[in-house]
Parts: sequence; C-alpha cells; structure tokens
Amino acid sequence: MASPPLRRFLWLYPLANGGAYIAFLPLLTLIVPLRAAEIGGAGKVALLSETLAAGVLMATVANILAGMASDRTRARFGTRLPWLWIGLAASWIGYGLVLAARDMIALILAVAFFQAGFNTLFGPMTALFADKVPDRLKGRVSAFASLAWPAGLLGTALIGLPAFTGNNGRVLALIGLTALLILPLLLAWPRALADVPTPPAGADDKQARPRLSATFYSLWAAKLLVQLSGNVLHSYFLFYLQELLRHPSPHAPPTAEIGFAGIMTLSTIATALLSIAFGHSSDRADRRKPFLLAAIALMATGLGILILGSSWTAALIGYTLTTAGLGAFMTVDIALVAQILPSDRHRGRDLGVMNVANTLPAMIGPMIALTILDRMGGGYDGLFAFLLCALAGSAIILIANRTLR
Repeated sequence: MASPPLRRFLWLYPLANGGAYIAFLPLLTLIVPLRAAEIGGAGKVALLSETLAAGVLMATVANILAGMASDRTRARFGTRLPWLWIGLAASWIGYGLVLAARDMIALILAVAFFQAGFNTLFGPMTALFADKVPDRLKGRVSAFASLAWPAGLLGTALIGLPAFTGNNGRVLALIGLTALLILPLLLAWPRALADVPTPPAGADDKQARPRLSATFYSLWAAKLLVQLSGNVLHSYFLFYLQELLRHPSPHAPPTAEIGFAGIMTLSTIATALLSIAFGHSSDRADRRKPFLLAAIALMATGLGILILGSSWTAALIGYTLTTAGLGAFMTVDIALVAQILPSDRHRGRDLGVMNVANTLPAMIGPMIALTILDRMGGGYDGLFAFLLCALAGSAIILIANRTLR
C-alpha cells in the first residue's frame, strides 16, 4: 500500500501536470494563432510558422538546461522545487508579453520568452514522475497523468467559448486555471516522500546502458514523428476550419472559433477515455509496443477521414480520432520512457533529451506546413497526407526495434 506522502503526490502530480498542459496548449493553438492573424493579416501563416519555430527552439534548449539544473539541485539539496516556482512565474509573464505584442518581432520574442519560462517549469516537473513513482505504479499513474493532454484540450475549448470575447479574458482564465491546478503541488511539496531508489553503478549497469540507450533513441525517433503529426494538426486546425467556413454548410457554426471549441470539447472526452483505457491495459498486459502501434493506427484513420471529407462532420470525426490516438500514444509513452531511462542519476537531463521529440516537431512542423501550404500549394489535403507518411515512419521504427515490448 502506498504511504500517505505518496498517495498525496499521486493526486497532486496529475493535477499539476494537467495545469502545465493548460498553460501552453490553449496559448499556442488558439491565442497565438489569433494574435498572428491580427498582426500578420494575409501573412498570418508565415508569421505563425516563424513564431512557433522560434518558440520551440527556445523550448528545446530551456527544457534540457532546466532538467540539468534540477538534477543538480536534486543531488545537492534533494529537491527540484525552485525551478517549478521560477518557471510558473515566468510563464505568466510570458502571457502578458504575448498580449502586449504589436508587431511581428514582438510576438516572436514574447512566445520565445513564454517557452523559456514554461519549460523551466515543465522539465523538472516531468522528472518528478521518474523520481517519485515506483515502477509497480507507473502504468496506472501514467494513465492519469496522460489526462493532462485532454485537460489542455478542454482548456482550449473553454477559452474558445463565446463567454471569452477577447484574448485578455482568455489569458486571465488561463492564469486562474494554472494556479488552481499547479499551486497545490508546489505549496504541499512532498518533502517526506523519498525518491525511487537508484541502483548502484556496476558491471551489469555498464553493460545494460548501451542497450537502453539504443532503445531510448528508437522510441525518441518514433515519438518525434507521432508528435510531428499531432503538433502540425493542432497548430493549423483553426486555419483549416476557417477555410471550411468559406463553403456554406447548414451544419457550420457562426465562427471558426466556436466550431473549434465544440470539436475540442468532444475530442477531449474521447481522448480522456481512451488514454485511461490504454494506460491500464498496457499495464495489465505488461506490454507497451502493441498499444503504441494501435494508437498510431487510430491517428492515421483520423487523418484519412480529414483527407477524404471536406465537411464539418469529417472535421469533427477526423480530428477526434487523431487527437484520441495521440493521447493514447502519449499515455503509454509516459510509462515506457520512465522504464528505459539510460541513467537514473540524470533523469532530468535524459527526459530533457526525450522532450526534444516533443519540441522539435513544433519547430520543423511550421516550416513543413509553410512549404506545403504556401510554396507548393498542396493545400490541407497535401499537408494531412504528409502527416500520414510521418505516422507510417513511426510505426516502422517501433516494429523494427526488437527490444521494445
């Protein structure tokens, strides 16, 4: 049975993780695209692409540096807490800078600042899962921690409702939600909860490390391609809905933002249910790879529907399936990554490296989208077809690796 400090942590950590996703998903998928449209006008796609790319470059560096810094404070003082406080405060400041931006350069710098602050929070927070959760509980906890993704989608849906008519109100709502979900963990920090024991270095450890590293980077590559598909779809889905509104339909909502909020709400429910099911099932089966492949297949089905149908019904079904598949993939991935870290002594650093698979797609994705949509004239069907190819590559990598189970 879990000790009282562990039980408290197992409640507070998923809430804080959900708050972290709410901190960035609504900002980057709704508020920043709207600000890019306000500032960039006809060049909104190019501005959004450049802004997201610059932000993700900052996020990649900040996450690794924050992970390394928190490894040091953990080794010396036994805690990663200071970095979480700094990161949360900087994230809130970043919101204000995004609202205050009046030109292209200001928007790019504001998003870069936000990404630096957010990843100072998120990098050490991710390492807490490996620090505190025993292996016997990783599957179950990852199932609930994975609800952070649908929580982020739900946050996006909420601030997209007509009640929030401007970005100022949306940002205030984000600050309130993140404070409500993240501050309980910081204020009730589990000082009495010891870290998961680290095995002493020895011959077996040195022999196993190369094998673990190879498996780690195979999963890294597969995750990168899955995240590329999900990130590009999320970043440009609002623009896709705006294109649909140009074709009259009896089922079309009054605005793309309202349709976006409705689709987000339904996809959030589906993602939450499927994430829990995949997390618990992979734990009981003691196998992760079959569930990762099933999640990829679900994402591919959703993208196929988006390609074949150009209607609000197809948008709802296709986006929901793709998002639910991504959520299920990330659920299983959380548990698997924590089990195959090459070095328990450098969890923050290694998880920062793994996080590059999350951030790099957000940097190269806008470039790919810009090339396909603006320069090649491939349209959204061409973009979605490219994402299908990325998913196929991810599945091939997972199937080819014999160590992953």
